[in-house]
Amino acid sequence: MSASRKVSAARACAFNIGIQLVWGAVLAVSLQARSIELAGGDAVRNFSWLAAGGALIATIVQIAAGVLSDRVRLRTGDRAWFYAAGVVLVIPALTWFYLAPTFAQFVAAFLLLQFAMNVAGGPYQAVIPDFVALERRGFASSWMSAFQSLGNAFGLLVAAAIHDLRLVAVALLVPFVGTYAITAAHLRGLPPAGGVAKVADSRLRLAGPLGALLFSRGLINLGFFTLLDFLAFFVLQSLHVPQAQLTLFTGTLFLTFTLSAVPGAVVAAQPTDRFDKRVAVTVSIATVAVALALLGAAQDLTIAYVAAAIAGAGWGAFVTADWALASAVLPQKEMATAMGIWNVATALPQVIAPLVTAPLVTRLNATAAGAGPRGAVILALAEFVVGGAAIWRLPRV
Repeated sequence: MSASRKVSAARACAFNIGIQLVWGAVLAVSLQARSIELAGGDAVRNFSWLAAGGALIATIVQIAAGVLSDRVRLRTGDRAWFYAAGVVLVIPALTWFYLAPTFAQFVAAFLLLQFAMNVAGGPYQAVIPDFVALERRGFASSWMSAFQSLGNAFGLLVAAAIHDLRLVAVALLVPFVGTYAITAAHLRGLPPAGGVAKVADSRLRLAGPLGALLFSRGLINLGFFTLLDFLAFFVLQSLHVPQAQLTLFTGTLFLTFTLSAVPGAVVAAQPTDRFDKRVAVTVSIATVAVALALLGAAQDLTIAYVAAAIAGAGWGAFVTADWALASAVLPQKEMATAMGIWNVATALPQVIAPLVTAPLVTRLNATAAGAGPRGAVILALAEFVVGGAAIWRLPRV
């Protein structure tokens, strides 16, 4: 039996449940809700700048942690202490985030949380190529994708259903630490995977496949964060849900999206390993685009839930294909560095999306009530379509 066959994809990917549990609660519900609570009438503007600042920190930390962890792994064969350091820092940061009594403290807590989460999460992005052989990375990526969706779903449930913010912090931290322990215990002592990237050489070059991945993934994630950042405003202003029910309906709408992503991830595993990964990406993004067109036209929550379910299935399939594609084309010896730079295409859109979309939402709302968030949905659709088309700049893998 090969070394890679000794790796349990479920246990290696378990920590992604904890990571996404935190982000599902924070980015989809709590960041907006607490901004509205603490920033009052300036909520849209202050939220936009806070989301952008946090994403900028995430970008810097992911790259720095990736470079350092690659160097440590080359010398010692292990990068696990990065995960541990991040976990230790997250505990006080997340607690402060939920208990901060003023907007200034809330800002400081969120920025510390972004730093801590990316100290752990940045190097962890390389866990599949570190331990799983190339021919099984689509399968392993489906676990990562499914766990991402499950973590997001549970995080949304926690943030939407529990009203005592102290209990929210505890309900997020316990599984966060627990899933870290599962992954860390399993990976301890395992030999690294063999194999090299299929199309990239041993050097990390932005002009090569990494550049094409960054461009395509960046546009797709720009669409995702455009939608995510303004989903609460869509529910409030376009679907006319009362503010007292805003957290509930925003949470359940995104919960529908994340739960639907699980079967999407599972179904995509085998085609991603067997066929051209570019096709898997294209089909998944086309599914999301159809769903966003439906959402943009929705006049009630029923249609919005249907659109969220379709979009979630497409997103789950995309995440599976996306992980497998990246691990196939990026250089093995610099994988965490490459993944850190690759994740700029996740972090940078978090900076751009609110800054670009907030003025559009404000301008459109001035023309018609609720038009602004609908414009954000249509903008997200366009970003998904262009990003999906750009994947064909890569060679077949």
